[in-house]
This record gives sequence, C-alpha cells and structure tokens, in this order.
Amino acid sequence: MLNKVKYFIVLTLFVAGFSIAQTKSGDFFFDKSISGYTLDKNNGDRVVEKEITFSVPFESKPQIYVSITVVDAANKTKIRYSAEAKAVSRDGFILKVTSWGDTQLNGIGGNWFAHAEKLEIKKEEIAVGTTFQLNNVYFDFNKATLLADSYDELDRVAKFLQDNTKVEIEISGHTDNVGADKYNMELSQKRADATKTYIVSKGIAAIRITTKGYGKTKPLTSNATDAGREQNRRVEFTILKN
Repeated sequence: MLNKVKYFIVLTLFVAGFSIAQTKSGDFFFDKSISGYTLDKNNGDRVVEKEITFSVPFESKPQIYVSITVVDAANKTKIRYSAEAKAVSRDGFILKVTSWGDTQLNGIGGNWFAHAEKLEIKKEEIAVGTTFQLNNVYFDFNKATLLADSYDELDRVAKFLQDNTKVEIEISGHTDNVGADKYNMELSQKRADATKTYIVSKGIAAIRITTKGYGKTKPLTSNATDAGREQNRRVEFTILKN
C-alpha cells in the first residue's frame, strides 16, 4: 500500500471513436518489488517496462489507452514521467513508463484499455457525402507503405464495393501538423493512392475510386498532444455516388 499519494493524474495516450469493437482492459502497478525498477532514483532517465499479453488475440491490431491513476512520489520531488504503449500487436503490447530529472517515484500505477474496431457500413449510411474513418489502416513511419495489419480493414472496403456496384468513393489521406505543409500534403496523397492501389488489386474498378491528400488541413482534433496528432493521422473514404 502506498504511504503517500502525491498526485492523481490521468494521461490518455490514444483516443479514437469506435463502432463494433473487441475490447480488453487491465491494471498495472510498478514499484520496488519489480525487477529492474529504477524510477525511485534521481539521476538521468529511468525506464521500467512490462509486457502485457492478451488472453485472446484481437482480430486486428488494437489501439491502446493508458491512464495513470496514482503516483507515489518522494517529498519535494518534481513530477516528470511519461507512459506509453509500444510494440502493439494483436497479441499484446509493451507498457513503458519513463521518469527523468530529479523525480523519485516510489510507485506508479493505473489502467490500460485496448480496442480494435471492425468497419461496418449499414444500408442507411450509404448516402452521398457520408464519410467513414478507417481506424485499422497503418503505414510505415513517414512513408506510404501499407502494413499488413491494414489488409483486413481494406478487404472490408473492397467487399463493400463488390456488394454495392454503383457506389463510387473518394479516399482521403490526412496528417498531423508536424513537418512542412508541402511534405504533409504529398505524404497524405501518397497514402491515399496506396490505399486505392490495394483495393483495386481486389478487383474493384479504379474508375470508381478517386483519391485526395488533405495534409493537415482537416484535423479531427487539436494537434497539441500526441493523442490528438494520432487521431489526425488517418485515412477516410467518402461516398460520392450510390
């Protein structure tokens, strides 16, 4: 049990809306009982990591929320720490907590929440102008190379177009505000084009799909935080004709 709780802090790392989703959650606590725990020191950067394994794998790569709910800190110490989920896969992820400077954390704990969405389009949603966000489309960092984790989501888009042969769509790419405007516009266009190329490879006529890169011009939320920038980096498609 903590002797002294200095702060109550909630830190959200990833945010996204969801429709049909697999969800899992759990809690964690790091203190001196954990092998290799160094967050109670006060010199340089210190890191503690823990592998979180899902009891049942997700059907697609999930997004992760992490919240820090309790911090037990030494007296007169400044609170400097970060928490992140890394190496996320369908089977689990690595929870990484870092502290730096003169911060001395006797213990730190919180909760994690994971969810993976499935794209589902209802008949009443197939109206001209309706936009669908593709939450499970991933690219190499700063590149337009699709990752294999994207295929299930894009296969659903291809199936939707196969089942609705009159529908035409625009695929749009979006970035956060990090980097030059021209670079972001070009990257978003290349990512939209790569998404189209994959869907066309599944037998969809290229004439039914247009692409547009919007760069940073249409953010969903503020770019002031990592979570906001994560939301703004996305691919969407909009119904142009039904």
